[in-house]
Amino acid sequence: MVKLAATSNAIWWIKNPKAAAEMKSKGQRKKSLGSAFCLDMADLVRNISLQGYNKLLSPDLTLGQRLIWLLVHMATTVSLIVVLSLTWEQFVAQSFVTNLKDPLYPVEDVPFPAVSICPNNRISRQAVIRYAEELRLNSPVIRPVEYFLERLSFFREMYTHVGVVVDTDDFITFQTFLDVFGTWNNETFFDTRRIMKMLAPRCEEFVLKCTVANVEVPCFSKDAFQDSLTMYGPCCTFNLGNKLKKRHYKNRLASSELGLKVVLNDSHADYFAPILNTNGYIVLIHNAENYASVSSSNVLEMFPGQGEDSYLSIYARVVDTDDSLKSFSPFSRRCYFENEAQNPVHEQLVKTYSYSYTFPNCITRCRIRSIMALCRCLPFQLPLQLVENLDGVVFCTLGHVACLNQYMCKQISGLHPTSSTTIVPFSVKWRNVLTERHLIVGLEREIEEALYCPQCLPSCRDVQYGVSMSALPIDNYLATLKLDENNQTEFSTDISVLRVYFGEPTAQYYIRLLNNTWFEVFSTIGNIMSIFVGFSMVAIFEILFFLTKYIYEGCNRIVQQNIMDRKAQELEAKQLYICP
Repeated sequence: MVKLAATSNAIWWIKNPKAAAEMKSKGQRKKSLGSAFCLDMADLVRNISLQGYNKLLSPDLTLGQRLIWLLVHMATTVSLIVVLSLTWEQFVAQSFVTNLKDPLYPVEDVPFPAVSICPNNRISRQAVIRYAEELRLNSPVIRPVEYFLERLSFFREMYTHVGVVVDTDDFITFQTFLDVFGTWNNETFFDTRRIMKMLAPRCEEFVLKCTVANVEVPCFSKDAFQDSLTMYGPCCTFNLGNKLKKRHYKNRLASSELGLKVVLNDSHADYFAPILNTNGYIVLIHNAENYASVSSSNVLEMFPGQGEDSYLSIYARVVDTDDSLKSFSPFSRRCYFENEAQNPVHEQLVKTYSYSYTFPNCITRCRIRSIMALCRCLPFQLPLQLVENLDGVVFCTLGHVACLNQYMCKQISGLHPTSSTTIVPFSVKWRNVLTERHLIVGLEREIEEALYCPQCLPSCRDVQYGVSMSALPIDNYLATLKLDENNQTEFSTDISVLRVYFGEPTAQYYIRLLNNTWFEVFSTIGNIMSIFVGFSMVAIFEILFFLTKYIYEGCNRIVQQNIMDRKAQELEAKQLYICP
């Protein structure tokens, strides 16, 4: 027996010669895909609806004229791509826009701001004398009260750096004494907040009379003034719980007589540690949901004078965001909706006043995080509700003043002339805040030293306030008071009057919207392409039909080739045996 491999092309060696002959003859008549593509492409160029492309293959034009048309189309295509890219970048950069929706928005629908009133004197003389006497009795060494009064004046440095260079060794020595003899029996460390609240002027002695909407109200109630913490420490805050958020037309608070009117005691008899060079007091106008801090933005700080009838006119601007922007991420639209950013609430602080998420509160939280990381303490002015972790939190004492001033104030480097204390150059890290970093030539140091809070974004729905102040002599107000039988008024001349109200019965209402909707982008791109290449929807269908046709034919060729290869492999697998 002879075994031969199937290597001949003779017809008798093929299993099905007729089918193979038909397949072979069919393959010879069939054109290649490349040549068919070139022929159809030429036909598409001759008949496409786009302007001028038929000139490239026109038999009436010479080769030079065709080259000129080719250069024209190439330049037009490049210009079209450049213009479309610039237009798209503009659309992306200006995807949102803020428009004025209602210039006459009713002011009764605008929340009334919180009004924090702080005496310039931060330490009461009567309170500090009582505390000095207590320390004198607790001291194992007999010292006069004046000694402790002088040391207790160091607490002024807990509010602000007054520019006087003090040897911090005295601070540390006195704080060591307070840690032992200035704490209560149930305290594990010196409670600075308790002491500073005890030494601060009492609101009951500072706020004398309150009137809201021309109706006298109890000054110290949930609907009026309450003790609260601000950047200046304990102050008297009106509308702390945002009770006046919803009002009716008759309670618009839109005039000096129908707004908030407060009579204040401006006597200097109790002064011990003023912190500002003013003879008046401090007023902070801020959102009722925000912690009052100027360095966290959105807080208006005013300084009415002593013995004056001061008028603070408030002008509101409401900024809202359309709900359609919720489909974008917060960092794309640059704001948070109410349900997107929540502050953690600690179990031990549930019963206290809690701050909702706002941009100023987020900046304050970021500043607290930095202070606790750098100085290992929390300033007593800052609220515990914005502290992320309460474990191991201690309030800053006199021993931390040097560290706090290092990142809060600026000084000049050198040696103090009366001591060996070195004054190093300080930064203002906690006063400068950045939410984005951009390299600016000449400001590299400021960028690195600033507080960086990229997670803080504004609220999508917010109210921004503006204020203007004017004042009259207090005599005009005293002249309106009724006299008693002794020809005396209920107040002495050592008073000031503060009036806070909306300056206008309407506010401006702004809303953030999509700058360019899909049909605006579509029409703009269509107009540009029509100008350059005479583009139309017909051309789109022509090009899509051409591409779909050859994609289909290419896939069909691949499938047929796979079938032919599989049959050839099956044919080669069958070997012929010749028998004698």
